[in-house]
Amino acid sequence: MIPEDKNNDVQKEIKDELKELQDNQESLLEARSNGNLARTIGLLSVVSIALGGFNDSFDAIEKMIDFGLSQMTDIPSHKKLEKVYIRSSAEILDQTFGAPVYIKRATGNDVIKYYKDDNFIISSITRDNAIVAYLVFPDDGFEPETLEHAGGAEFFNQPFNAIESVNEIRASFARTGNYYIEENNGGEFGYLYSSVSGVSEFISPMAEGNRKLLSEVVDSLTMDENIAKSVQSLRLHTTPNFYGYSTLGVGALEEAILSNTEYRLIHKS
Repeated sequence: MIPEDKNNDVQKEIKDELKELQDNQESLLEARSNGNLARTIGLLSVVSIALGGFNDSFDAIEKMIDFGLSQMTDIPSHKKLEKVYIRSSAEILDQTFGAPVYIKRATGNDVIKYYKDDNFIISSITRDNAIVAYLVFPDDGFEPETLEHAGGAEFFNQPFNAIESVNEIRASFARTGNYYIEENNGGEFGYLYSSVSGVSEFISPMAEGNRKLLSEVVDSLTMDENIAKSVQSLRLHTTPNFYGYSTLGVGALEEAILSNTEYRLIHKS
């Protein structure tokens, strides 16, 4: 049995820690509003739980630690993505993610490299030792920051038609993989490069209705008729699940989308 005076000391320490967390909450929220979500999400989660109050001092410590660790596991992934941007050195990819897990040469002779993180896969195209295009394929449950994207912070929570501009599209409905990808104007650095938005079934299965809409888009592209109507319908009812940035257009990026078989190969270990 723990002596009462020691128990009181523990409770005092907990109260002091909670007060410090409360004092820091305002600055953390300000940082988040400025786009620093990756650095603040874990701490904000701990604050919100801690300030809810705990009846038992020792349960409080255990819950704070467990919850804090679980929330902070995404932070390294966010930090890695912050280092990658168009026209940055190609060397940053190997320095940040290690060796590529998959490499292939596109029909246009570009070399496409794939890097794997615990929460996403990133595919990149480099020219003259600079990143000129890349796509990010998040795992279920991981939501990267998209503040700089034409789709904004709510990119993954709204359908494609929330983004007004569409420059070019590509789509596939085949055994090798189903996907839709489009190039968008806008975004924080839209005058330097384009935003890219897409949905792929290797990340998560599409609803039957969405698969039908995708099939209709592919048929329209093949027959070269009713393209605008079919694309509008798909964009209205479908939410993107991957994004990227490019100076090349979506034609060059289409091959950077993993096929179902390639995805299984990368995840076989």
